[in-house]
Amino acid sequence: MKHYYLDLDLIRLATEDGAVHLDKQFILIDTFDEMTEGVQAGSFFVNHPVKLSFTVVIFCISGWMKFQISLQNYVLNPNDILIVQEGTIGEYRGMSEDAKIVVIALGNEYFQMTNQFGANTPFKQWLYTSPICHLKPEDIQEAMTVYGLMKQKITEKDNPFRKEALMGYMQVLTYNTYKYLIHHEENSKIEKERKSRQQEIYDSFIKEIQKNYTKERSISYYADLLCITPKYLSQVVRKVSGRFAGDWINDFVILEAKALLKSRKYTIQQVADMLNFANQSFFGKYFSEKILPNSKKSRSFVVHYN
Repeated sequence: MKHYYLDLDLIRLATEDGAVHLDKQFILIDTFDEMTEGVQAGSFFVNHPVKLSFTVVIFCISGWMKFQISLQNYVLNPNDILIVQEGTIGEYRGMSEDAKIVVIALGNEYFQMTNQFGANTPFKQWLYTSPICHLKPEDIQEAMTVYGLMKQKITEKDNPFRKEALMGYMQVLTYNTYKYLIHHEENSKIEKERKSRQQEIYDSFIKEIQKNYTKERSISYYADLLCITPKYLSQVVRKVSGRFAGDWINDFVILEAKALLKSRKYTIQQVADMLNFANQSFFGKYFSEKILPNSKKSRSFVVHYN
C-alpha cells in the first residue's frame, strides 16, 4: 500500500485505497477489484511490530500471506481465516503476488457479541493461541456471500439500520466461527493425547507469558504458576524450543516496548511504567543488558525511539 504507519488505528485504516466503512468503526477491504489489486498487507501489520487497537479478521482466498503474531510465525494459505484481537502485537512479513484477501476490521462495539458469548467458552483462548483456522471450501464460499452482503449494506447511506444489519451479518460469521472452534477442539483433544508432558509444559509456559509479561519477568513466577521448579521449567523449555525460558520472556517484553515506543504515543517513562519497571533508568538498563551489548549502543537506542 502507499501508506506505512508507525501506529495503526481504524481511522487511518479507513482511508486506505478500496476501503469502505461505517463511521470508521466497521471497515471492509478486499483485493477482488482490479483497481485495488495492488493492495498489500503492509497497513495491517507494518514491517515492524504494531499493536492493534481493533480486531481484524482476514480471509485468504488465494495465494499466501506471512505474519508474526505474539512472536509466533504464521502463514495464511487459501481457505484460511486469521482472527487477531485488539491489543495483539503483529508484524506483516510478506505476501504472494497472486494473494486475494478480504479484511474486516472492527471496533469494540461491533465485536461485542463475540466478547459476551465468548466469556463462557474457550473462544478467546483459542484465538490467542491459534489465530488461524482452515475452512472448507463451502465455508469460505458462505463467508464470502456474507461479506458481499456486508459490502452492499455498508454503502446504503440512506438506510438508518445499516449498523444493526452489519452486526447481524457479523453474528452469522461469529456463530460459524464457533462451529469451526468445536471442530478444532475435537481435533485438539486427539492431538493433545499425542503430545509429551514436556511439550504441554512449554505450551502452557508460552500461554502464561502472553498473559503476564507486562507485569512479571521472572522465571520463578511462571514456574510457580505451572507448579514446577524454575530449574525444571528452564530445562524443559530449552529442550523443546532450543531457547532459554528467560529469552522467551525478554522477547515478549522487548516486542511490547518496541511497539509502544514506535507508536510515538508514549514517552519512555510512560512505557517503563506500563511494563512495570521501577523507573526509566531500570528500563534503559534492561535494554542495555537484554538487547544491546554495550552502554553506547543502548544510549543510541533510547535516543532513536525518543
